[in-house]
Amino acid sequence: MDILQVAKRAKVSTATVSRVLNGFPGVREATVARVRRAIAEMNYVPNPNARSLRVGRTRLFGLIISDINNPFFPELVDAFEALAAAEKIEVIFTHTNYDPRRLQSCVRRMIERSVDAIAVMTSEVDETAIEDAAKAGVPVVLMNQRRLADRYPNVPVEYAAGFREALDHLLALGHRDIGFIAGPETLNSAQARKEAFKAALKGHGLHVRAEWIAAGDMRVEGGRSAMEKLLACKARPTAVLTANDLMAVGALQAAHAAHVNVPRNLSIIGFDDLPIAAMMRPPLSTIRHPRREVAARAFAALQLALRGARVEDDSPLQPHLVIRSSTAPPPGTKRARSR
Repeated sequence: MDILQVAKRAKVSTATVSRVLNGFPGVREATVARVRRAIAEMNYVPNPNARSLRVGRTRLFGLIISDINNPFFPELVDAFEALAAAEKIEVIFTHTNYDPRRLQSCVRRMIERSVDAIAVMTSEVDETAIEDAAKAGVPVVLMNQRRLADRYPNVPVEYAAGFREALDHLLALGHRDIGFIAGPETLNSAQARKEAFKAALKGHGLHVRAEWIAAGDMRVEGGRSAMEKLLACKARPTAVLTANDLMAVGALQAAHAAHVNVPRNLSIIGFDDLPIAAMMRPPLSTIRHPRREVAARAFAALQLALRGARVEDDSPLQPHLVIRSSTAPPPGTKRARSR
């Protein structure tokens, strides 16, 4: 049962039904009575979003994230919701649990809820999964999906900038043997971070050693397992960067379990600057991901798309290194070398 059927029964327009439902003035009493009679006869229950018919929109945005349990996302969700609330827009959100196959069902549920637009802030995006939104005329904005940037508004993040700063810091301390804990190959963002690390390493004239790159699962357990593999190498790296902070926490746990002192015997740098990074012992140095800026760009892009305008500022956001206490000169080095 929808408002169109009520309008047909009462022999009025859907706009008139909407005006009656919302108590707007200007509708003749006889027409109001006819509409109300049709509603009663059909046992029609107004949709919570029926009020939106007067403007043709629900004032409802959808937000899809990768993992509701990952502390990376609450700040992004909070920033997005705050911007929406200021514009009297409601937000519904769901997550894919890092499963690209779930994205399509997430998008379909958003369309069924009649959202005006969708922010897909996930690490993984299969274009076929978001085609339903395009077919339904629902604007979509993506996070750092450059291969789709020519077809969908995109919020780019230049991971390489953060890795360059991290390597500058480690080189200044005297490190030359540097490893990396990467995310799964199935995640676009994880692969982008690994390639950014390798490019930054080569840019500093350092060799990429395959045995010093271990894969995790973007969670604490994966970081711990990956660090155990690096610690088992005959020749260990003196510093390790990770693709996110959760794996850096796992790496720190593995080092403690192996009686490897951080930072005296091993330096660790995370990525994202989650609140937990500053709470660890030692507090983790990390590359700060500009999550609130991502949310602001995504929200602005959706508003522009609804007006039929294109995003003009597509310059990438720049992560930056936050230095805490998990980095120090490598073992046997009395002081940091000059840069």
